[in-house]
Amino acid sequence: MYFNWTPIEFRPPPELRGEGGSAEVVIVGGGPVGLAMALGLARFGVRSIVVEARGTISEGSRALAMSRRSMQILDQLGVGERFMEKALTWSAGWTYYGTQIVHEMNIASPANEKHGQTNLQQCWAEQIMLDRIQAQDLAEVRFHSKVVALRSDADGVTLRVSTPEGDYDLRAGYVVAADGPRGVMRKLAGIEYQGASFAQRFVINDILTDISLPVGRRLFFSPPYLPGKTVLMHKAPFGMWRLDFQLMDDQDAEEEMRPEKVHARIVEHFKLLGLPAEYQLLLTSMYRANALSLPTYNAGRILFAGDAAHQVPIFGGRGVNHGYADTHNLAWKLGMVMRGISDARILDSYTQERRGAILDTLADLSKTTLFITTPSPGLSLMREAVLSLSVQEAFLDQLFDPYASAPYNYTDSPLNGPSEDLLFSGGTAVGAVIPDCPAAVGPARLYDLFGPHFTCLYFAGSAGDGTHLPELGRLCKGAVPLVCIVVGNADLAKEFRLRSFDGGPLLADLLDAAPGALYLLRPDNRVAARWINFDSTGIGNALAIAAAISGRSL
Repeated sequence: MYFNWTPIEFRPPPELRGEGGSAEVVIVGGGPVGLAMALGLARFGVRSIVVEARGTISEGSRALAMSRRSMQILDQLGVGERFMEKALTWSAGWTYYGTQIVHEMNIASPANEKHGQTNLQQCWAEQIMLDRIQAQDLAEVRFHSKVVALRSDADGVTLRVSTPEGDYDLRAGYVVAADGPRGVMRKLAGIEYQGASFAQRFVINDILTDISLPVGRRLFFSPPYLPGKTVLMHKAPFGMWRLDFQLMDDQDAEEEMRPEKVHARIVEHFKLLGLPAEYQLLLTSMYRANALSLPTYNAGRILFAGDAAHQVPIFGGRGVNHGYADTHNLAWKLGMVMRGISDARILDSYTQERRGAILDTLADLSKTTLFITTPSPGLSLMREAVLSLSVQEAFLDQLFDPYASAPYNYTDSPLNGPSEDLLFSGGTAVGAVIPDCPAAVGPARLYDLFGPHFTCLYFAGSAGDGTHLPELGRLCKGAVPLVCIVVGNADLAKEFRLRSFDGGPLLADLLDAAPGALYLLRPDNRVAARWINFDSTGIGNALAIAAAISGRSL
């Protein structure tokens, strides 16, 4: 069976029995972002309640494509292995103009990385995360529960929740709004999106079929049956394929979603591929490209994540991936605040870092979105001219390969500490995500050592001594959760009761690290500071800054 969308039974919460109700954090929205947020907070020991208006898991593929970074995050949430049991990985893509291939892309991951581009339907993603939540005690999900009002004050937020058996109040120290672009929280908080909405629409179709084509993304410009428009085609697990057909500007969306119109387009597409039109239509929906963001992602004690905070065009598979990145950024900061370790001002960095990433993506995708959707006759003419040239000239890779864009680094984050970043000639700069690395021997990987804490990577090397390790050990026993990992000298690590990792010469090469170098990593795997040579004062200061410790002394 592809997926069993069984209605989820409503279970009256204690609040409806007059027992009162509160939570450290309430998450509004039980889609992939809300569920990931609950799992992220649980890693830091923070209890949360997820309220979801629907009575079942999402239908269809929806947020299908997941990046390597998202898979790293899902691993740390404890669900990555379950995802990969069902998911499909890919790295190839083909772009057609009419019936001719004009571009091929390869986005295979570097050899040091565990994950690559991964497809798994949203219904399965939600089910896996829901199963994980229900197997532990620090989060619960309440379906059939719709937020209808809120009241915010200096100490927290009170939500009015409507259910099939009555309404109740739910109090929380903080609320994370992950209820999507049409959710209620943005409206109740009185915050509006800023940006652009594109008039062009796509009819999305999930189909089951046995066609055997190489796995990857296929992008069709001006196919013979839809001249001047675009079709996207992706393979997903369980024999499912997704076909996204752009509508003509004057076509009525409701009319074009009628079964006979949908089937006619699918049959024409199979004919284009030279394949028999043998398939089962599972689901049809409509999509409009938007490039929108809230002006702030934290409004007092209400924080926004995923599509509730921003809407990103689907081209390049960024939507849910930005949502997972939001939760990975926010969970550790909110966890540190709730545990009394960090000052609440650390939450201001959430907007600065994540909104910066979104605006960078929107700027990057604007040319791709305009090229794919052609919202004006002039752009249509330009695109046809460019595509005609691309038959013989390979100069438009940046338009055809939106997946290959450079990652966004938090180079101007207020959490970046003083360091010797500029003295490195390579490696991972401050604000960037650290690469993964396999151990020189055995199945272990660097990312296996990361947890709900800051991490210090100290490159001792075979000739390293233990002069600096007592100071690192002292910092590991401080208020800020910190784990020190000695790289390249297991005996030294054992002597000082610290963890070790042997990445061989590969990790030192990836990080441009000679013996004596040190990297300080945030709980979301980004570099907070780095040093060519050990600097105990600098490390303590950088840790205090990255954790937003009042007074900045450890």
